[in-house]
Amino acid sequence: MNIAVDGWRASPSDWDSVRNIPKDELPELSEAQKEVAQKLGVSEESYARSALAGKRTQDTLLAKTEMFARLLEKKIRDLGFKANVESVVLRLLEHRFEVLLAANGFRLPLRISEDIIDDLFESGSAEAEEKLARLLNSTVGLRERQ
Repeated sequence: MNIAVDGWRASPSDWDSVRNIPKDELPELSEAQKEVAQKLGVSEESYARSALAGKRTQDTLLAKTEMFARLLEKKIRDLGFKANVESVVLRLLEHRFEVLLAANGFRLPLRISEDIIDDLFESGSAEAEEKLARLLNSTVGLRERQ
């Protein structure tokens, strides 16, 4: 299964966590990164902090995407479907997950709002779980009945 995050963002908490890191503990910038910092008119230190905050957020988002993929597999099985999850990609600019399933000899692309999954993960929202189940029933369920 392919799991990925497409795009870049840094969370406020990750920005806060790198703000007080001593300069000598920041990651060294590549020559390309130094050029970008110069073109943007920011110090190398600020750029390094930005890159580190972004890296930490990316790691968290990748873990969220993987958790969603595992949840999706379980939900598909719980609903009695035989579909397989081929890929889950979190598209940051669109704030959605793009999912590719294989079901009944067909490939099914699904787009699921990141907000729905955040509601599910953050509060265990019954409404978010119902939305996910409805989506799977109306796509995977329909394809498997054909």
